[in-house]
Amino acid sequence: MKRFKLGNDFIALTVVLFVILSLQALGAFRGVNEWVNLALPMIDTPLMNFLTALGGDVFLALFVAFALLTEWRESGRVSRNTLVFILAVAVGLAAVGALKFLFAEPRPRPYGPGIGGYAFPSGHTFRAAIIAAYASDRWKRYAPIAWAYAVGIALTRLFLHYHWFSDVLFSLLFAPWLYLLLKSLLGVDSE
Repeated sequence: MKRFKLGNDFIALTVVLFVILSLQALGAFRGVNEWVNLALPMIDTPLMNFLTALGGDVFLALFVAFALLTEWRESGRVSRNTLVFILAVAVGLAAVGALKFLFAEPRPRPYGPGIGGYAFPSGHTFRAAIIAAYASDRWKRYAPIAWAYAVGIALTRLFLHYHWFSDVLFSLLFAPWLYLLLKSLLGVDSE
């Protein structure tokens, strides 16, 4: 098994994530979060809700199915990168759920009737960013489009006022960090 070496980018990303978590725990983002929330207009339209759904569970499941079927059709097998991606999805969603419970950060506005939950970190943004991390690794020339999608989902969460700035910032960085970490731990290099 070939070892995937974690480089300086991974170390820098680790430090930034640790700083964000520490600042979140200390409540240091409150002023910034409130300023961003007040500065952005609320755009709660059917189009914005459709766009934000592209960071939801259904779209993620469809993307996983697309990745699996595409690889099976191309090579008759599923790559280890794709298996790491699926593992990163499972581990990441569990971690996001645990962090939501641990931080218990209220949302800027209620999420909807009967739908609640906490704000930090953003699950929709994590889903979009884990897709972007994998897609950037698998289809390198489409990396800008993949990351534009992830940032776009993060922006929908802010414009809908369902999340604070720190929620989406953490998730945008946590997803690629987790993907790289799992690739390293499992000895998977880009295929």
